[in-house]
Amino acid sequence: MTRLLPALLSALVLFPTVTWADDPPAQNAQGCGLVSGALISQGQGQVMINCVGVTEEFGGQLAGILTYVLQHRLDPELVIAKLDEIEGAPLDDAPRSLSADQGQTLVQSLVGKPAGQIAIVANPAAKDGGDYALAIATKLQMAGWQIAGSQIRRVVPPGLEEIHGLVLVVRDEKSPPDMALRLKQAMGSAKIFLPIISNPTLAPDAALLWVGKRPEFSAATQ
Repeated sequence: MTRLLPALLSALVLFPTVTWADDPPAQNAQGCGLVSGALISQGQGQVMINCVGVTEEFGGQLAGILTYVLQHRLDPELVIAKLDEIEGAPLDDAPRSLSADQGQTLVQSLVGKPAGQIAIVANPAAKDGGDYALAIATKLQMAGWQIAGSQIRRVVPPGLEEIHGLVLVVRDEKSPPDMALRLKQAMGSAKIFLPIISNPTLAPDAALLWVGKRPEFSAATQ
């Protein structure tokens, strides 16, 4: 990854990631790399990447992340440093959970600051979604936050059915409520990645924490 990003930052156009689904990687190896001769055979500023051992959906997400790096002219070394701060997803089918350190960090990061009210919704198709959402809600309540309706809803709001992992939904992601920024920062301190997305149907000061299905890193079947 450290060698790959600087090469990508020199490009102007990022091609979608190619996923090899027919050939299982040896010993479950996963990774991405430049196609041989891509920088020469492709047009000016175009880079083609092959990814092994990932689904097409996850490959598209990787392409989106790299496009974001390009568009915002982010320092590759800083990106790598920040990625190292993020807690990885559980292996195999292990349910997601908050570690003791994550829970303590989350509470400590929010205690003493203005508390907020947030709706929490878990995808009913996510086997570990309800328990994971409850663990997060419990820590938020310990920090003085309120959960809208005093419950975790198990529905799929429009537009979120295909979004995996945790997502914080606000009316305008470019101008989120202060409480949303505090929660994102607190989750980051606990090494939990929490992107913010927009939903114009929400109230200006509202926020919704979506607990989607586990992110898919590798194909379930080959």
